[in-house]
Amino acid sequence: MDKQNQQQKKQSPSVSAFHTARELAAKEARENELAERKRQADAEDAAYHAREEYAKNLSENKVALMRMKQGVDSEETSALDLTEEPQKKYTLWQKISNWFYHSKWWLGIAAFCALLAAFLIYDAVTTKDPDMRVLVLTSDSYFTAQEPAFCELLTPFCEDYNKDGEVLVSTISIPINKALTESASAAAQSYNTQLTVQFQSAMSMLLLVDEDADECLDEELPFVDLESLFPQYDFIEGKRAYIENTKLAELIGMEQPIRKGTYLALRQPVENMDSLEENQEAYDIAYQALSQLLELITAEEGAS
Repeated sequence: MDKQNQQQKKQSPSVSAFHTARELAAKEARENELAERKRQADAEDAAYHAREEYAKNLSENKVALMRMKQGVDSEETSALDLTEEPQKKYTLWQKISNWFYHSKWWLGIAAFCALLAAFLIYDAVTTKDPDMRVLVLTSDSYFTAQEPAFCELLTPFCEDYNKDGEVLVSTISIPINKALTESASAAAQSYNTQLTVQFQSAMSMLLLVDEDADECLDEELPFVDLESLFPQYDFIEGKRAYIENTKLAELIGMEQPIRKGTYLALRQPVENMDSLEENQEAYDIAYQALSQLLELITAEEGAS
């Protein structure tokens, strides 16, 4: 027991010193933390008072400036610092950059308009105006593929009516059928609109129509009675010149026969969006081409 008591007495001073050091360190840390909090609080308070003072001075300056503009002299106006800042000088490049920055919104609009105008001018200059157009109403892909050959076949029957130095025949193709036109699709709306425009203008007086497209056409459309105009052809019935049994498919290089029920028709010249004179002129061109085309597709082999 005496030995244990002696050992505890030897260890007690070191343990006591350790606790004392730890307490001193904790006290010092606590004091540092309190000092930091006080510093932050003093800084926030100083910032708050600075903002308050700035706002007060700004308000007083505004009031003094208004009084001065109104012609009221006072000690407040004399205390107001009205010193103007010296005008900043910009380099040429800085001036150009600044101008572009502040003008970018209308420069964008101007650039868009310029590009649009350039496209329209280019399109007007490069687009050729045909001397005659044929309205093709068929979804027969075999015939559609040979439309350029069909136009080439008609070219000798036309003249340079628009005086541009070139004879050009083109087609306006609208692949309509009853199922499509009765649907609510965007394509159906587009085709119906195109068809309406065609029948309300003098653009295309000669038509090629297949049996499916014929179901979509109004029976009251003003077509010419071809049977009375060309009584020599037995394949013409009333307003329709049926061409599936003629040489047309062979002449334009079709590998398949023309769809049954396909016919040629001629619109009567009536006043619509275009004048009666314009419709009559387009009709005369189409009539001349149709007359020679019928003769060609029914000619005997070896006939001149």
